[in-house]
Amino acid sequence: SLPTKYINCSSQKCVCSDCFYATNSYKSCAYQRCWKYDKTTQTCNDLRKDQRTAFLLSLFLSALGAANFYVEQYTMAGFQLAILVLLPPLAIILLCCAALIIDRCVPFERWLGVTFLIIVLMWIALMVLWWVADFLVFAENERSAGDGCPLVANL
Repeated sequence: SLPTKYINCSSQKCVCSDCFYATNSYKSCAYQRCWKYDKTTQTCNDLRKDQRTAFLLSLFLSALGAANFYVEQYTMAGFQLAILVLLPPLAIILLCCAALIIDRCVPFERWLGVTFLIIVLMWIALMVLWWVADFLVFAENERSAGDGCPLVANL
């Protein structure tokens, strides 16, 4: 049974608060999925993640995927972390393999330096673009948490 202190069904329609919502007919209340009712303390606890925390994490630790880890978007966060950690060594390995093949046509030192610089600049550009995208998404509160609940809008 639902606690009566959060539900007012005195008129034809029920008015529900905090961790409950009115059903389609407004004749009863049901549990909200982003809230949890604690029967022992008879309180509603908000389970949603905080927009301000996600925003600050995206502002300062976006390259590590910290904001996405916080909001439990693990695939996106893992992809961000992989780009940060794995892309530079992988690019260097591919660059060295390509250098062995191309060495006959272009002087190795000149080709390697220019190509390495291009790869580093592209990597930095990708990280900056991702940072801007995360910054905007969390500033506008456009991403839900991994459990499907919206972030608490408090920015």
